[in-house]
Amino acid sequence: MAKATTHRVPPPRTLILIALALLVWLVEAALPVHAQRWTEEEGRWEFTGKMVVRPLQVEHWMEQGFSRERAQELYAEATAYTIRTLGEHVYRYFERMDEYWFDLPQGRSENDLGEELIATGYYRYVCPNWKTYPCSTGKTESLLNECPDDPLLGNQWHLKRIEACAAWQIHHDGDDAIVIGFVDDGLLVGHDDISETYRQEGYNSETELWESEGGNIEDIPGWCHGTHVLGVAAASGNNNTGVSGVGWTLRHRTLKTGGTLETQLHAMWVSAGAGDLVISSTAGGIGASWDAWEANTSEIVSSHGVIICQAAGNTATDEYDPFSAMVIVGGTQQDDARWLGQYFGSPVGEFIDVMAPAADIYSTRCSSTSSYGAASGTSYATPQVAGLCALIWCYEPTLDRQEVLDLLYAGCDAIDDYNPNLHGAGRINAFNSLALASGEVWTRDPHPGVAGIDNDFKAAGATSGATVRFYYGSSTGQTAVSGCSNVYVGIANASLLGTATAAANGAAIIEDFAVPSGWAGQTRYLQAVDLSDCRVSNLIQFTFPN
Repeated sequence: MAKATTHRVPPPRTLILIALALLVWLVEAALPVHAQRWTEEEGRWEFTGKMVVRPLQVEHWMEQGFSRERAQELYAEATAYTIRTLGEHVYRYFERMDEYWFDLPQGRSENDLGEELIATGYYRYVCPNWKTYPCSTGKTESLLNECPDDPLLGNQWHLKRIEACAAWQIHHDGDDAIVIGFVDDGLLVGHDDISETYRQEGYNSETELWESEGGNIEDIPGWCHGTHVLGVAAASGNNNTGVSGVGWTLRHRTLKTGGTLETQLHAMWVSAGAGDLVISSTAGGIGASWDAWEANTSEIVSSHGVIICQAAGNTATDEYDPFSAMVIVGGTQQDDARWLGQYFGSPVGEFIDVMAPAADIYSTRCSSTSSYGAASGTSYATPQVAGLCALIWCYEPTLDRQEVLDLLYAGCDAIDDYNPNLHGAGRINAFNSLALASGEVWTRDPHPGVAGIDNDFKAAGATSGATVRFYYGSSTGQTAVSGCSNVYVGIANASLLGTATAAANGAAIIEDFAVPSGWAGQTRYLQAVDLSDCRVSNLIQFTFPN
């Protein structure tokens, strides 16, 4: 008889383990390969071998439905895990934000350690300490303009577009209490057109030293980004030298960064702590570290009441969540369309708060103390917004942060194909915003101010929807305004130029008025009246060139 074959049956526990392993293998085989959470892009987002984490705070756990007692336990667990896992690698603990900045352990990458930390569910955010790059695309040539006595003002087309010369009728100077902190790559100290009188002590956020302590704030040779940016907002105006900033005597502070997320955020904290009310930040990559930017800037704003103006970046396809605290600045070009270069461009979307000129922006450079040039990028749109916020605040220092922003946004012009879901409030207009801040009606010189062709005549600061009447004449005097009792314009025998309806931004414009060729070489007086409340504008004296 043949011997029976026997089979050993594995014990139940072994069978269960085998079945679970097979199930895991089948599930994993069916899943797609998981893409890296973070991907480097040379010259835009690059790893530094450092990261940051912030544990979920007690209030964050409570927002998820846990009791306060359990939330405190979970926070303690997260903190203990962080110290146990990362403690020896932590080189900076930022108590204010409860952030741990740490070096990667040997053999670990940003992606694999990041995924491990995120999987715990303990953290508000986990992200690389990205190397940051300014939102600039280098030098180009530039174009036209007019106004004070700065000899190169004609190259600053952006000042004409935001109607700076008209705005400077209302206000052009700084105030000791209103300082712009430029979080950037440095400054050419001693540039002929950046006044030492209005420069505040600088800070190096990489070495964490003030200038008086040996902190180096000199701009990076050959790059000159920080010097260019600062000049756009705060180059000295009407000093018979070079160019002009958005304000002629704005106070400014340079906070030099080390080109990383950490040094960028640290510089913002130092700037706000020093009392700077406006911060200009032009580093790219904010979308890659959204949570860290959002948490830090929200805390900075809530604790210090500052305005943070942040460049949107130069990658036209970028999309990210809106920021609650920062003013995100997109860029326009000379035809007022969205700025799009051959290889770069301004992103647009719901995260954009406001736009400003970004192409061929002429400003101070750092190759010598008397050097100037043009460059493109949202880096150069941002200081225009920061400069205008500071100028509004200097005009009326009693305003709070939100009131300044309301005036900034209210004065904006619609850009080409304007869409509020893409372009925020529109493109800034310094004349409109300062006129609204003043509570008065203001007129400007005709545009382009040439006899024999069509010109535009404009008043700003009018009531939205109001009828604005424009008068002109050849001599000063008095003429009664019909419909307004005991109201006069300062023109003898004034004639009616025309009427216009004020838009929501307070601007009323008579477009394409055919100025007679006989006005060449003649002086005309111009004045406007808001008929809704009979406010009379300033009186303009303008001589049409021959």
